[in-house]
Amino acid sequence: MGEPALGAAAAPPSWLVERERLVSLARAIEPSVRLQSKDARLWRLLARLAALATVGGISRRVFLEDYATTLGPLHGYPSAWTSERVERTLVHEARHTRQARWCGLGLHPWLGLPLFALLYLATPLPIGLGLARVLFELDADRAAWRHSLRAGATPDAIRARAREFATRVCSGHYGWPLPRRLGVALFAAAAERAIAAHARSGGEVAWSGSAR
Repeated sequence: MGEPALGAAAAPPSWLVERERLVSLARAIEPSVRLQSKDARLWRLLARLAALATVGGISRRVFLEDYATTLGPLHGYPSAWTSERVERTLVHEARHTRQARWCGLGLHPWLGLPLFALLYLATPLPIGLGLARVLFELDADRAAWRHSLRAGATPDAIRARAREFATRVCSGHYGWPLPRRLGVALFAAAAERAIAAHARSGGEVAWSGSAR
C-alpha cells in the first residue's frame, strides 16, 4: 500500500538530500551563504510581496516553485528542485550575496542589504528604467557563465542562456526594468566578452560558425 503504480516514473530526489555538499559549494564563493527551502514562512511572505511589487508580473506560485531567491546571505530554493538544478544556480545567487556585501563596504551582506535593495528595486526608476537591477543580474549571470565555461559548457550554450535570461529579466517577472531589445543586446555583448576572455585564458572553446 502506498507504492507507486507499475511503470510510474519516480520523482527525482530533492536537493535537500545533498544540502551539506551544496552549502559547502556556495560558501566557497561567499562564506555567509545559508541555503533554505522555500517552504519556510519567510519565503511565503516574500512571495506575496513580490507579486505586489511586480503588479502581478510574477505570481506567488511562480515565485515559490520556479525561482531561486537571495535575501542577503539567505538563499531560498524550491524544495522540489534537484541538486543539479540548484547547483546550476548557486554561483548566480552567491554573486548576489557578494553584491550585498559590497554595498555594506565589504563587511557583511546584511549590512549592505538596505542599499542593495534600494539600488535593485528603484534605481533610477522602479519600472522602465531599472538599470541597476539589470546590471546586478548581468553581473551575477556573468559569474555563472564563467563557472559554466570552466566546467565545459559550450559558447553556444552560454549565448542561449544569456538570451533566455535577458528576456526573462526584461519581463514582468522582474518588474519590466528595461525594454527587452536593449536588455537582450546588453546580455549578448557581455556573453561574447565572457566567451572571448575564457578563450584567452586557455579554455577550450568550440566556436560556432556564426560567431567567428
